[in-house]
Amino acid sequence: MRSACTALALALLLGGCTTGSEPASLTGGEKGVFSSRNAGTPIPADRIKGLDETQLAALLGAGVLDRKDEPARALRYQSDACQLFVYLYRRDGTTWRAEYADAYDLHLRPLPVDRCAGSVAAQKRRVA
Repeated sequence: MRSACTALALALLLGGCTTGSEPASLTGGEKGVFSSRNAGTPIPADRIKGLDETQLAALLGAGVLDRKDEPARALRYQSDACQLFVYLYRRDGTTWRAEYADAYDLHLRPLPVDRCAGSVAAQKRRVA
């Protein structure tokens, strides 16, 4: 009887695990809500890709977070509507270059990068 209960408990525990190749959503699949007092002009992710840190500062201003874990780096920017994360990589000792970006509303639900980047640029913080 004990082994049957243990097997049932294990089956219930493992039944809640995801087995697909898709990562589990932290937001339950909810889409973000974009609402900004100064939305600016959308900036496509393709325009951000390939920029170095000086070009990013000129476009988006100063980031509110800069995390380096060689060979990767994450810069976080913020506007009144969203948070924009830009991921840079340094290959073979070259300069940092943006390769990827993603955006979230203030409740950490996904948003289109272009709208968030536009609002960050319109509200950019001065680079120190």
